[in-house]
Amino acid sequence: MAAENPALKDPFARYLGIEVVSLKDDHAKVRLAVRPEFLNGAGLAHGGVIFSLADYAFALAANSGETPGLGINAGIQFTKAGRPGDELFAEAELVSRSRKLGTYRIVVTDQEGAVLASAQAMAYFK
Repeated sequence: MAAENPALKDPFARYLGIEVVSLKDDHAKVRLAVRPEFLNGAGLAHGGVIFSLADYAFALAANSGETPGLGINAGIQFTKAGRPGDELFAEAELVSRSRKLGTYRIVVTDQEGAVLASAQAMAYFK
């Protein structure tokens, strides 16, 4: 793993209160509690918050090696709503890597392990 993962300095992740659960080469897991200000008009976890959690796990995983990775594409599919008070987890892992590109799979779950969203993202390595 790289000596200094630049994603660990992310002020937005810090502002949201995202915690790093585990970090190793090509893999990261993060956690976030759904607070009242993270809800949408329907009273459910806002999709932007869920995406931000997934994106941060991806950023940590993509920057866990010797070469920094920058996100160049991402997509997400929501399958279940997050609720107030839920504890959400996002786990990102490398699926494939070439010299310049890496593809990652990210899964967002709640505290009971139910899948809320699945995402995929691509990093460009400088």
